[in-house]
Amino acid sequence: MYLRRSVPWIVFLAWGLFVTSHVLAQAKYVRITGNRVNIRAGPSTSFPVVAKARKGDVFELLGKEGRWYRVRMFSMRHRYVHRSLAEVVAYSVSIPKVVSLRRKIFGALLRAEERAGREADRRYPVEERSGRPLAGNTKRNSDYFSLLSDRYKLMVMHRFKVQPPLYDVLMGEGVRRNW
Repeated sequence: MYLRRSVPWIVFLAWGLFVTSHVLAQAKYVRITGNRVNIRAGPSTSFPVVAKARKGDVFELLGKEGRWYRVRMFSMRHRYVHRSLAEVVAYSVSIPKVVSLRRKIFGALLRAEERAGREADRRYPVEERSGRPLAGNTKRNSDYFSLLSDRYKLMVMHRFKVQPPLYDVLMGEGVRRNW
């Protein structure tokens, strides 16, 4: 008798937990709703623009800070998009079926990272020509490299018409397959 009365409640609670966890699991991305939206290094217009997102671009949502969404880009640094220019959405990563295309994207992402590294080293060298370290440039170099890396990798994603959340999948496959 006790078990028969408990079953509907157990089913109801299980269903509620499933729906809640399913909704929370799916709502971890933001889609850009504006055209040419600034992605910034911090949650204010006083922070530098890292890159320009296009309408429809999707980014992993890390949280909210005031009027800003904190999103993840390629450098793993927090980047920010104004909440009025994006919406929280459910999203599933879609992988291009053609291996040669994935390999091309992987190569282009590596070249974007190399370009960012060269430019950061040119602007903020971490050592003198003699090999002596330059005080203070290591952090500036690292910050500038991350900014450029995010910018150039987003440009690659735009060129190949794929979404930024695909990055981890592509990089993992490229490393595993030794592309």
